[in-house]
Amino acid sequence: MRKKTQANDKWLDNDLNDRLIQILKAAEELFAEKSFRYTEVADIAHSAGMSKATIYKYFASKDEILLKIVEENFKYIRDIVLLSLLTGTEPPLQRLQNAALKVAAHFDNNKSFVHVLIKDAGECMPEIQRMHHTIMNANSKVADALFTSLRQDGEIPDIPASDLLRIVSDICIGALYSWVLSDSGTLVDSVKFYFRFLFPEGAKPQVTQ
Repeated sequence: MRKKTQANDKWLDNDLNDRLIQILKAAEELFAEKSFRYTEVADIAHSAGMSKATIYKYFASKDEILLKIVEENFKYIRDIVLLSLLTGTEPPLQRLQNAALKVAAHFDNNKSFVHVLIKDAGECMPEIQRMHHTIMNANSKVADALFTSLRQDGEIPDIPASDLLRIVSDICIGALYSWVLSDSGTLVDSVKFYFRFLFPEGAKPQVTQ
């Protein structure tokens, strides 16, 4: 059985005294270690220190567990981005760079699970894509305000915010895939490279990993 967690333990800033969070953390670690395909619900139950019956009180299937993990990670990333964009005092471009680097650092610290998403979760990918689009659309107003500021500063071309958001998203997803498939370096370094290429005269962010 897994050792009892301490009261101050967290998973994505969620308290590990919560049984649901215990399940998600155990499953994420096992998916990264053994792959999604070769992890059974019984394995998750054993790692989380509970019975299979308890797992099934929360989730009907292993696929549902994976999707909940992805959803929670998307929300965590969304909160990182919004906090950087809305509370930072730096110019808009630097806030955007800092947000991207903080997200990249999160993925750097969870590379094994990113491998699972890209290489081993094909059957769940349509639902994962739906989650991604839902979150992007829900935060489009924040993106509109940011891109308006960047256009006014002359940092980006005068094209619709929806197109810019799609471009930024495609670049980020492409960088993520390239980083996982190359299996070298850090995603933070990749993001720094893309920003230097796209905004050679932009601010240089100060972000610690």
